[in-house]
Amino acid sequence: MKTDTRLRIIKIISEECGAKPIELVRRLGISAQAVHRHLKALVSAGSLEPRGRGPLTRYFIAGAVEIDRARQWYSSIGKPAESPSEFICETRDVLSARLARLSSLAGMGLKEDDLPLVISVVGEVGNNSFDHNLGQWRDDPGCWLETQVTGGRLWICIADRGQGVFRSLSRVDPALQDEQTALLAAFERTLSGRAPEQRGNGLKFVKNIIAGSEKRGLACRSGAALVAYGQLGGACQKELSRFSSQSCGTVTLIVWGLE
Repeated sequence: MKTDTRLRIIKIISEECGAKPIELVRRLGISAQAVHRHLKALVSAGSLEPRGRGPLTRYFIAGAVEIDRARQWYSSIGKPAESPSEFICETRDVLSARLARLSSLAGMGLKEDDLPLVISVVGEVGNNSFDHNLGQWRDDPGCWLETQVTGGRLWICIADRGQGVFRSLSRVDPALQDEQTALLAAFERTLSGRAPEQRGNGLKFVKNIIAGSEKRGLACRSGAALVAYGQLGGACQKELSRFSSQSCGTVTLIVWGLE
């Protein structure tokens, strides 16, 4: 049975998306030794997991994704102070090269039959960043692509600092009234900001793949709009609710169950 202090630790870590021991000492008003004792017990119980080493170690809810860097980059007002090169795909060629590296996921529990589906889904979402934002980037061109494996799940975050779904699609269909309507149309209808090109089925394809298994989920945010699909879509939606609703770009979070 968890003590009141351990429940408070879990609540703080959940609300803050991770915490260092020193941060818990300040919040709880107890000794560092007591905090480390509680953290060790919670890790042993499978409630928390540590990431990092030494003084940089942070504790997270076991199995939870950590996408704070992506959130800061996506939500930054003005050009981000830091754009980590390991996550930014500045061109379509860089995106293609990083998609090829996803084959390494087969050794981390991803079923062999699922690998081409994952690559197709990520490629479709990532290519949308380039297809719909040519000449419309706020500052940093390209997309953020980050993968994490934790708690028996693969998490993939794809984001861009572009014009957003509503601005792109409303040029094609002026009847779209707001950001939420536009984002739903992107996943539900055959509609593309690249009209008159015969495109617009890509995100419907993505949605259908995600809905094809109870071990998958997806959420997408563009401005104030937020949609979720699949059995695990709620977990993705919870994470993206922390992203700024004022940013006009687009961010997609995908989760995929591993063996």
